[in-house]
Amino acid sequence: MILVALVVVLMALACSLWYIKTLRDRLRETSRSERMKKAFINNINHEIRTPLKAMSGLAGVIGKEDLYLSKNEKRNICEQMNYNADQIGTLMDEMLMFTESGNEGHQFHIESFSPNALCRRCLEANMYSIYHRQAVKLNFKRELSDEFFVKNDRHLVELVLNKLILNACRFTEVGEVLVGCNTSENTNCLTIFVEDTGNGVPENRLNKLFTWFEEPDDMGDEAELDLSICQRVAQQMGGTLRMDERYARRGTRFVLILPLH
Repeated sequence: MILVALVVVLMALACSLWYIKTLRDRLRETSRSERMKKAFINNINHEIRTPLKAMSGLAGVIGKEDLYLSKNEKRNICEQMNYNADQIGTLMDEMLMFTESGNEGHQFHIESFSPNALCRRCLEANMYSIYHRQAVKLNFKRELSDEFFVKNDRHLVELVLNKLILNACRFTEVGEVLVGCNTSENTNCLTIFVEDTGNGVPENRLNKLFTWFEEPDDMGDEAELDLSICQRVAQQMGGTLRMDERYARRGTRFVLILPLH
């Protein structure tokens, strides 16, 4: 009887320890999840301020009673406001994709667009990033015809490209940020690349570049958070994002590879 009672007690103790461990793991995971959400929302909060600030500035220009605007100037302001409104909408889509509130996820809107035009548009949108650095230039490398069109979710492609360009500008003090696209680099795919002449990626960070929130405490590194998001978005579009390890020049080269439909 004593032996049976001892076995029962040991089994009960083992079950209790297992239950306590399970609770501890769940609490740890909940805490980790909350930190991930906080890091992600802080990132969105930071990014959304740029188009909001731009729209506020444009509204101030329009509101000046003594200012005469030509038709071209009005058209330009209208286009800029539409562009920034699109940016805000895309950031909202991004938030829906990566938070529990977006149960249905992003509703893809497939449309035909020119990759060349998209690259130029993103470069123009990020000019503000280098205004204070005259030693840095934003350039476009033309490899495709302007009449070449592809089909995909243009807003998501734009989201990824803008993040890549912004990160390149952030780490480039001298030289250039070069953007281009081609269909020759990867078979049956559109390849959009962003090259920079910055300091490159430190060896100890290479294995974390595309890690999706594995270490939330490290997500203070905004560049790594952006790259993680970009990788996820690229995968949802049926493509991938990677760093070109064969890039021989100083700096880094990231490539967004999307299937041609």
